[in-house]
Amino acid sequence: MKRSIIIFIFLVIYFSFSSYILLAADCKKPIMPSNEDWVSWIEDVKLLALEKGISQHTIENELNNVKPASKILLRDKCQVESIITLNEYLYYRLDKARIVAGNNIMKKYQTELELIGNFFNIQPRIIVSILGLESYYGKNQGTIKTMQAVTTLAFDRRRSDFYKKQLIATLRIIDNGFSSQKLIGSWGGAVGMPQFIPTTYLDSGYDWNGDGLIDIWNNYEDVFASIANYLTSIEKNPWNKNYTWGREVIPPKNINKIFNSFKQENPKGCGAVKSRSVAKSLEEWQSFGFRTVEGGDLPKSKNLEARLVAPDGINGRMFLVYPNYKNILYYNCSSYYAIAIGLLSDAFKN
Repeated sequence: MKRSIIIFIFLVIYFSFSSYILLAADCKKPIMPSNEDWVSWIEDVKLLALEKGISQHTIENELNNVKPASKILLRDKCQVESIITLNEYLYYRLDKARIVAGNNIMKKYQTELELIGNFFNIQPRIIVSILGLESYYGKNQGTIKTMQAVTTLAFDRRRSDFYKKQLIATLRIIDNGFSSQKLIGSWGGAVGMPQFIPTTYLDSGYDWNGDGLIDIWNNYEDVFASIANYLTSIEKNPWNKNYTWGREVIPPKNINKIFNSFKQENPKGCGAVKSRSVAKSLEEWQSFGFRTVEGGDLPKSKNLEARLVAPDGINGRMFLVYPNYKNILYYNCSSYYAIAIGLLSDAFKN
């Protein structure tokens, strides 16, 4: 216990100091628009919203008084570059308290989760794992008004096109009857327990209890169904309930000689998708010398393809991931994130 506390204190001090150096070197106070520039831009947004079918009432009600927030631009421009290892990332996300809380959610909503899992053909533990990492099972949903977040970021040129879509989506959510006063979330515009961006809420939000409102802020049934709907509705990569996300493996002794031969040629997609190896059957990976973390043989499955993932490089931990893993990357394209989701979901089984 004492050793864990010492490690925790060291990491907090280390990353706080590192963050300070990075921010001090690269981060400047954002230049805010003049009132004239802001008002002119808002008028253009009003015309765009009207063209997209948003009601005049919602447009005037929401955009007349919204103002940009410097703290949101500061957070967006001054994100600290990640310098932590996978083990350090997992230290904060696979803690005992999070696992216990997740198991409690699994037990409390067992009936609902089984119904939703069967309806969408997905394992309930994956749904709960997403919820655990995104908002600590609904406890950390953010405190920033979504309308202010998306308008501020839509004005900024860095990701203006993306956030204009989120702005129109936010107006549409309000137009559909959701109170803007209750529409709060992260500085980046993510909302609710599953931290959906507004466009994802409109595309994948699911009214499981049939009350006419997709409530991902307070209703766990809607939350479970919305997460399940998102993960299983990716047409390019259908979710397969018969398989899990992947597994940690022990590489062969000659990994230094064969590692580069597994890399994809001209891969497409985000960084974490491209960093996966070429696909091979588990039998092939077995023949190369890969084994389970217990040292045993890999599962005997001729039809299941797996890809090697080594987020910390050849000297770090390695994983063989199955097609479902890619769907988790659609949620958040980070190898660390997807592995954490998988490992947390495994912890719920035990």
